[in-house]
Amino acid sequence: MENRSRSGFCTHLLVFFALTFAWSWFCWLLGSTFRPQLPTLGTVLLIAGSFGPGIAAIAVVRYAGGQDGLSSWLRRSLQWRVGWGWLAVSFFLPLAVMALAAAVHITLGGTIAPSPASGHVLLVVVFFGQILLLGGPLGEEFGWRGYALPVLQERYSWRVASVILGVVWGVWHLPLFYIADTAQRHIPFGLFMVNTIALSVLFAWLFNRTRGSVLPALVLHTAINAWTVVIPVMVMPDGSNLRPYGLAVGILALIAFGLFFNADPHPLSQHRKP
Repeated sequence: MENRSRSGFCTHLLVFFALTFAWSWFCWLLGSTFRPQLPTLGTVLLIAGSFGPGIAAIAVVRYAGGQDGLSSWLRRSLQWRVGWGWLAVSFFLPLAVMALAAAVHITLGGTIAPSPASGHVLLVVVFFGQILLLGGPLGEEFGWRGYALPVLQERYSWRVASVILGVVWGVWHLPLFYIADTAQRHIPFGLFMVNTIALSVLFAWLFNRTRGSVLPALVLHTAINAWTVVIPVMVMPDGSNLRPYGLAVGILALIAFGLFFNADPHPLSQHRKP
């Protein structure tokens, strides 16, 4: 019975990863091919690629558990009574990390470009909404944290599960490093992998603290992507601004390292597979 259970675990998880990579990489390949001649279609395909994890999760959960299993999974993922404090941490922690990285960079003699958000508060609010819906969080988090993380935690500790998922999450972005005008285009891949693994630990810790809700993960992912408009710490197209980005990654790595020695946040290994 245990061998059968382990086999099912491996099969469903591998199918999820295979569907995720197939959908996303295919869309990104088509998008990068079409965008020079058909920019609108190319952009739509690039955005569609970011929904690979979510689409794969829905497909696997529906196949494995039927409509009842899918409904149960969605209820757990969308539970909103997680405490406003956790949502506040999710929203403001990335801002604090970026602000500290920028401050250290300036102290060391560097400079930060003027904030694109200066004088455009309403546009920033709209940008946060755009990032949530089309910039990655909505398409990714139901897959990575909503499905893959709790399934991995049925076999591994939350720490090991978060590192495994962080590696997969980072490799999933690989095609974006070869596509023009993406955020990853000018970032050293090794540094980016450290970033995704550290973030994966933070996401896992938060996910388990909030009883498996995906909502804090959506807020955190949105904040990570959107606060860079307020504090420009991302690497520029000419390769500049690498140090503040590296400092932000280093701070995240220290946070992740600290969480490893924090008390277990009651990981969802006890949650039933969808």
